[in-house]
Parts: sequence; structure tokens; C-alpha cells
Amino acid sequence: MKRWIVIAIFIFLSFVWGTTWSAIKFSLQGFPPFLGAMLRFSIALVCLALYARFRGISLRISRRHFAPLFWSAILLYLFDYGLIYWGEQYLYSGVTAIFFATFPIFTGVVSNFIFRNEPFQWNKFFGLLLGFVGIFIIFNHQLLITEFNTMVILASLAIIFSALAAAVSLVMVKKYLGGVNTIAMTFHQMLWGVLTLGISGVLIGETSRIHLHLKPILAVGYLGVVGSAIAFVLYYTLLKKMSAITLSYIIYITPLVAIFTGWLVLDEQITWHTIVGTLIIFSGIALSEMNRGESASADVELEDALE
Repeated sequence: MKRWIVIAIFIFLSFVWGTTWSAIKFSLQGFPPFLGAMLRFSIALVCLALYARFRGISLRISRRHFAPLFWSAILLYLFDYGLIYWGEQYLYSGVTAIFFATFPIFTGVVSNFIFRNEPFQWNKFFGLLLGFVGIFIIFNHQLLITEFNTMVILASLAIIFSALAAAVSLVMVKKYLGGVNTIAMTFHQMLWGVLTLGISGVLIGETSRIHLHLKPILAVGYLGVVGSAIAFVLYYTLLKKMSAITLSYIIYITPLVAIFTGWLVLDEQITWHTIVGTLIIFSGIALSEMNRGESASADVELEDALE
């Protein structure tokens, strides 16, 4: 894959997922969390099925890939997205960004120490921590004005757990599903995600909380087509070429996209916290990507991503 294509996809994903936090907020105005997430991924599922049929792409997967695919789907959709949707009912988007920014840190820990996908490197570890500090500085004011009652505390813990679930899912996909066709893998993951999210929503009585009106419908449509069907295929395409830790940095970029989009479109102010935090985030990413003591296989992987 050409270097400019890798960069273009990374920028596109950063932009799209930088806008999905607000889109989720809009969708929650008409759809409860688990059923709203189910509807989002149902739309994406239909898009993927139509695309696969149009291009003649087989959606079959081998039996040996079923277990890691199933469990990575449960972690990603039910526990990650289900909890993100639920938690955003009670949190500012900036506070959500702070807690979910633990995702790259969890990814590094899971990849290095549990699945042992990548060798431990101190520069990556400190770079991840530095990036988290940058996010904390940017959104610290929202954290300070948050009243941490029982539901807000539970929502905060839910977002942190969702980040851990997403990290485990990402590393599982990298380790066990690298040879599976991207479209087929995304389709089957979403299929199990839709089923488990829908069952969960029905069991906790969300069906009576659906209120149809234009804004949440448009938000769900955007999340389903652009934020899921297109984005996840591109995301897993990059994962085949990049390390899980490197790709997880996108979580540090998406809040910045949301901030600068608000500045350009909504005339929102950018404070010194934003500037300092942004510089710290990019310093952390640069530190993490310094070539110190990397193994030969890691070098080859990074070179492949940039070819």
C-alpha cells in the first residue's frame, strides 16, 4: 500500500471518528443506547452486504476463525459501543474523550504483555502516557465542571471498560484474523454485534424509549454508512499494514478533529489548553514512533505500512 494512501486513510478515519462523538449524542435524542447502536450497525451491515454482492466478494469464513471473530465482536460491539452509547447519556463529550483515551494505553498493555504481539518499548509506553496527558489538558475544564454523582461515576467506569474491551478486540483481530478478508470479517463481526446489542436492548426495556424524529434519524444514518460501514473496512485494512499500538493513536487525534471542526464551522474558541494539549499529544506520538530497540519484525511491519 502506498504511503500517501495510508496517510489519507488515517486522516479520513480521524475526521470521521472525530465527528461521531457528537453524532452519537444526536442519535441518543431519539434512540436508547443499545437499540441505537444496533440500528447504526444494522445499516452498516446492509451496506456491506450490498457492496459484497456488487463486487462478488465472498462473505464466507473458515470454522477456525469463528471463535476469535465471535469474541472480538462481543468485545467491540456489545461491550465497547454498547457502553459508549450508554455512558454518553451522562457525560460531556470531552469527558468521554478523556476516559476513552485510555484505549491506546490498554492496547499497548494487552499487545505487549497479554497477547505478546509486539515487544515492549519504553518510548512507546511513555509516548502513550504523554498523549493521554495531552487529552486530559484539553478537556480538563469539562472534567472540573462535571458533578460526579452515582450515574456519572458508573458512566465513567463504563467508558474506561469499553476502552479496555476495544483494545482486547483490536489485538485479537491483529493476532488471529489477519488473513481473513476485511469485508467478510467486518460483516460477521457486525452481525454478531447487531444481534447481541438488539437482544440486550430488548431485555432492558429500551423499546418504549424510541422517539422518531429527523435529527437522530440522520445521525444514525451517518453513523451507520460513513462511521461504520466505510470506516471499519478502512480501519481493518490499515490494521493489516500497521501495528495495533500505532493505529490506536487515532483515538488521540479524533478529539482534536472535533475541536478544530467546531472552531472552523461553529466559531468555537480554541484556548491555550487546546494548543498546549495538542502539542503534547503530537509529542507523545512522535516519541512512541521513535525507532528505539525495535525488533526486525516490527521494522518490517512499519516499512510495509509506508510502502
